[in-house]
Amino acid sequence: MKRREAIAGLIIGAMIVLALMAVFAIQLADNQSKSKSDIQARVHQNSLLAGALIVSLFQSVQRQVPAQAKLYGARHPSDALLDGNVANNTYLALVRPSGAVIAHSRGFNAQAQMNLKRSATLKLLRAGHRWALGNVLPYGRTGVINLGVVLPTRSGPRYLLTGFAPGVLSLFLEGELKQIPGVRGAHNYLLDGAGVVIASTNASRPPGYVFHTPAQLSVLHRDQGEVNGHYFDQVRLMNSTWRIVLAAPDSGLFASVSGSRKWLPWLIFIAFGIVALVALVLARRALRDSDRVRESNAQLGEANTKLEGVNFELADTNQALADTNQALADTNQALADTNQALADSNRALEVTNAELETRAVELSRSNNELDQFASIASHDLQEPLRKVRTFTERITETEGEHLSERGQDYLRRANASAERMQKLIEDLLKFSRVATQGRPFAAVDLSQIATDVLEDLHDSIQRAGAEIHVGALPTIDGDAHQMRQLIQNLVSNAVKFNREGVTPQIEISAKQEDGFVKLEVQDNGIGFDPQYSRRIFRVFERLHGRGTYPGTGIGLALCRKIAERHGGTVVADSVPGEGSTFTVTLRDRHPSAATDNAAGDGRESPPATDKEPYVSV
Repeated sequence: MKRREAIAGLIIGAMIVLALMAVFAIQLADNQSKSKSDIQARVHQNSLLAGALIVSLFQSVQRQVPAQAKLYGARHPSDALLDGNVANNTYLALVRPSGAVIAHSRGFNAQAQMNLKRSATLKLLRAGHRWALGNVLPYGRTGVINLGVVLPTRSGPRYLLTGFAPGVLSLFLEGELKQIPGVRGAHNYLLDGAGVVIASTNASRPPGYVFHTPAQLSVLHRDQGEVNGHYFDQVRLMNSTWRIVLAAPDSGLFASVSGSRKWLPWLIFIAFGIVALVALVLARRALRDSDRVRESNAQLGEANTKLEGVNFELADTNQALADTNQALADTNQALADTNQALADSNRALEVTNAELETRAVELSRSNNELDQFASIASHDLQEPLRKVRTFTERITETEGEHLSERGQDYLRRANASAERMQKLIEDLLKFSRVATQGRPFAAVDLSQIATDVLEDLHDSIQRAGAEIHVGALPTIDGDAHQMRQLIQNLVSNAVKFNREGVTPQIEISAKQEDGFVKLEVQDNGIGFDPQYSRRIFRVFERLHGRGTYPGTGIGLALCRKIAERHGGTVVADSVPGEGSTFTVTLRDRHPSAATDNAAGDGRESPPATDKEPYVSV
């Protein structure tokens, strides 16, 4: 009976070891995959921020439009007028939307005239852009880039094309590209639509170089991917054919989840498997040795009853004891080898932990530098915008009665554009600081957060005539400020995207299960096509024009990032013309907030069920 129990225990132990090893292998594979996805997401965020900063440098040309429209608004402006304002540019040309040249400065030769037939700048302006940048076109030895703006004049819209050599911006833009954080061996490029390098941090790919190899052409036709051992991510710049391409070697970018660092945990895992197998073999051998000892004892008992075979039985017993001693010696040696293997594994784990700590310090320093860069960029970009708004408001107050209705409209548009740019910069800064400047997690009453949000949105809710029903919401561990941002963005969207002639009905509810809280915001608004259910959570993604529904296109991306920081996700489900449901999954308890919660008032979160009463607005 004891033997059967021992074998059963050995089998159960083997099954437990196999189950633990399977769970460890699955978790290790998931962690490495998630780490790689996080690195790719950070590279894409760097591309978006760099692209937004470079675009903002060229948007300042719109401030000169009123003065230029007045200067070049005559029916027949002279070439001398443009010649006097050409400054350090290659040429100036005033062109009708049809492509006919009205007037031009010196430098606008036959080659520049021929370039108009294939100018991407004119195509972008005709498509409705107020300003545009095109490809590098052939012109002399250096080439030329056309920067175009639309001038509204009494004689109809006209396009003012400013031609300048690519080298004028190369050094400046190269400095901007060098500010983008990256790993050793990474290179950043600014390309036009034809693959011509405008600015580069790679000395072997200087300005003027053309992407032409099969690998390079593959980069131009994909937003991100891996080519020749390098990972790349590109973002197209609005109002232009240009794009930013960030490229980094896989070995440096994915150092934490590739090479020896990728395989070292698996080697440790295999070592543990070998140790477990040796232990099972030794246990089996010990069980067999125990059987031999019992057989020897039985033989000794028989020797006492059989005097004639005493010598023979004693000899067999001594041999059995010698075998047992040898088996014990082998067992001790195996145990010594096992201890040595465990010591080697511990040393390898210590080295891995030290490397991970070093990587964490480097990543923290990189995040701090990126945050400082974003703060400085935000201040430097918002200062001229504040001045623009101040001056336009002063002109409206002091000179409003002397301006025509069209002039007042231009001032209102300029002020609105500056305000919209400020809001975009502020939202970008909020988005970049979700993970780096979040507050410590503590107990957050979602019911109180929802009440505060409804008070903040009271005016917009009243204007829309919306009816909002709030169910019982629990208390979770989280960042109260970010939870307020998340709920406010979702409720604000539900109020904003309503159907005309239909009273907006919005329901906020939650339920708890398996350590998570599922927070739902459901509306009966305009909805959206389900194919966009993932795209709407990207930065700058909009399904409607700015004139139809206001906003910067960052709100839902901010919601996604807040949910991920709280160990959860956010998904959307919608039926066009019937409404949408946004479901946010959050952890109800967080390890970093355990101490703070234990020191609280001892209140527990009320269960969120459908039977709880609703609060209506």
